[in-house]
Amino acid sequence: MFKSMNSEKCTSRFAKVYGSPGQGPRTLGPLRVFWPLIPICLAAGWLLHAAVPVPHLSTSQAGILFVLLAVTLAVFIGWSARRLRSFLKGAEGEETVARILSFLPANHTIFNDLQLDPGGPAFDHIVVSPSGIFVIETKNWQGGITFQNGQVLCNGHAPSRPPLKQVKEEAAALLDHLAAAGCPVAPVYPVICFVGNRPQDSLANVGGVRICTETDLHALFENTLETPLPAGTLGMIASELARCVEDK
Repeated sequence: MFKSMNSEKCTSRFAKVYGSPGQGPRTLGPLRVFWPLIPICLAAGWLLHAAVPVPHLSTSQAGILFVLLAVTLAVFIGWSARRLRSFLKGAEGEETVARILSFLPANHTIFNDLQLDPGGPAFDHIVVSPSGIFVIETKNWQGGITFQNGQVLCNGHAPSRPPLKQVKEEAAALLDHLAAAGCPVAPVYPVICFVGNRPQDSLANVGGVRICTETDLHALFENTLETPLPAGTLGMIASELARCVEDK
C-alpha cells in the first residue's frame, strides 16, 4: 500500500507523457528503405522466366541482364544501409529528447510521435506548457551545423528537407488544428533540437524558430511568457491532443 502511494506521488511530480518516441522512423523507415526490393525481385523473376526452361533470351543477353541486376542490387544494399542507419539515428535522437522532456514538471504535457490529421505532418514532440505550446523537431545529425541565408546547413550542404520550413509548417498545422477544434488561443513556438551536436553559430533564434540542444532543452520552458497560460487553457489543449492520440 505504502509503495503504491509513494510511486503515485513520484509519478505526479513529472509531466504526463503520450506516445512512443521514434516509433515513426523505426516502423516506417524500413518500409521506405526496402520498398525498391519489390521491383528488383520482379525483375529477377522475369529474367529467370525468360531464361529457363524455354529461353526467350540468348545466353549472352541473360548474362548481361543478370550482371546489371546484381550491380543494381549491390548499389541498393549500400544505399539502403545508409538510409536505414539514418532512420534509426533519428529514432535514437527522438528517444533522447523524449526522455529529457519526461522530467518536466507536472504542469506540462508531452506528446511524442503524434499525427493530428490524416495526411498531415507527423510531430516529433509537442509540449503543452504554461510558457506556451512548443513544437519540437529533433535532428540527430553528424557534422558541422551552420546557418546561412535563413537555412540550416550540415557540412555546408542544405538537407533535402529544410528543417526550418518543416517545423514552421508543423507549428502552423497545429495552430489550425487547435483553432478548428475550438481550443483557446495560445502561442505556438517552433523549435529545432540538435542532439549530440551543437551548432557552430551561437544562435538562439533563426527566422522565428528557436534553436537548442538536448543539454539546454529545459531552458526553453522558463520565463517565456510574463503571464503563464491558465490551467484551463492548458487542459483544453492537452485534452484535444490526447483525443487525437486515442483516435489513432
